[in-house]
Amino acid sequence: MDTFFNELSVKEAGEKNTALRWMDDLVKVYKKAMTLGFKELKTTTAFSNLTIAPNYRFWDWLHDPIIDRDTQRFFLTKVSRSPFIETLLAKKNGETQQLHEFKYKKHNTAGLGAAYLFDSLALSLDNSDEGDTHIINLDITGYCAEEEQIIQKVGEVKHSSRAEHLDFLVTWIEERKKLDITDGKILWLKRKEIFPHLVFCDSTEKQLVSLLPGQPELPAVIKRLSELDKYCSTWRNGTFTTESYHFSKATPESDSRLAKYKDEFTILCPDSSRRLFSWHVRYTPGAGRVHFFPDSAKKIIYVGYIGSKIQ
Repeated sequence: MDTFFNELSVKEAGEKNTALRWMDDLVKVYKKAMTLGFKELKTTTAFSNLTIAPNYRFWDWLHDPIIDRDTQRFFLTKVSRSPFIETLLAKKNGETQQLHEFKYKKHNTAGLGAAYLFDSLALSLDNSDEGDTHIINLDITGYCAEEEQIIQKVGEVKHSSRAEHLDFLVTWIEERKKLDITDGKILWLKRKEIFPHLVFCDSTEKQLVSLLPGQPELPAVIKRLSELDKYCSTWRNGTFTTESYHFSKATPESDSRLAKYKDEFTILCPDSSRRLFSWHVRYTPGAGRVHFFPDSAKKIIYVGYIGSKIQ
């Protein structure tokens, strides 16, 4: 998993020494993020030409003889490399068949938007009080091609401009690492370890194992399963309702589809009972579905189907 540089954190320092301190702090934060499992720091194409002090750009810092050469080499091998944020955003929008606009305090932002879209970490220069936080709220406008509707919401971006911010994100980082499972076969073998609160029906083995390395559906499926598992981990009272499920959109099938595909939606569970799996969450690319059955008595969720929309 990569980190994403928040280009909105760039401003011109009054003097070069201040900018050097900002860069020193950024390197420290990034190195700590790497110890926690992150890889490259993705930037926009304009990164090298952004000015951080009078007549002093990132490019100048990368070639400044007063900067430790090992630090410069480290930065050059891990930061500001292709593919850039713009390319990654365009590819992600194509895969998910959605278009997004991201704004922070009315300013368009690529870095924070990419961190949100890839469910990853944004890094900023430590040069403002508003950046002294491990969470940034982002205004998001998205257009879903499948549903032909515009969706507006506030999204939460995990963020760090100081090393101590990462200490607040350790639990999230451990959860986030689940998305780095390389293929469906490993996911199936580790399902009980990764999703301890979910019960997978035998029918899902073939569906999960068929997910290949690099297939964009794989992280999307893991994310939806993680959301269901997280819900179960705190499910103590009541029945499953959309009001209590604060993750991706969860809906039951319509009566007409349940009648038409009753056999397909009725799935054998590990306790030898057959249940009607009407509830589902969606994932992209395509019309992906995870069908599940929330057992209100046992406070567990059975997962019965993972794949394209049944039709």
